[in-house]
Amino acid sequence: MGFLITLVVSIFLILGIVVGTQNGNTVVDFYFLKWYFRDVSLSLLLIEAMLAGIVVAVIIAAIGEVRLRANLWRLSQENKKLREELKKLKELPLEEEKEEA
Repeated sequence: MGFLITLVVSIFLILGIVVGTQNGNTVVDFYFLKWYFRDVSLSLLLIEAMLAGIVVAVIIAAIGEVRLRANLWRLSQENKKLREELKKLKELPLEEEKEEA
C-alpha cells in the first residue's frame, strides 16, 4: 500500500514540475480568501500550493500517528492487566466438587 501511495504522489509531483516548467513565464492574478495578488508567477504559485499541500498532509498524518500510538498504548496496558489476571487465575487451587448422593 505504501508503494502505491508513493507512486501516485511521485506521478503528481512529476506532472506538477512539467506544468510548472512549461508555464515558467506565465503571470497570473491570484485570489486567496480576501486577498488579491497581481502578476504572480505561475511557477511560484504552483510551488507554494505544493508546499501547502505537503504541510497539510504532514499535519493530518501526525494526528493519525498520535491516535494510533495512544490506542496502542491503551491496548498494551489492557493486555498487561489481562495477563496478570490470567496468571492469578492459574495460581488458584482447583476445588473438587462434592458429589451429592
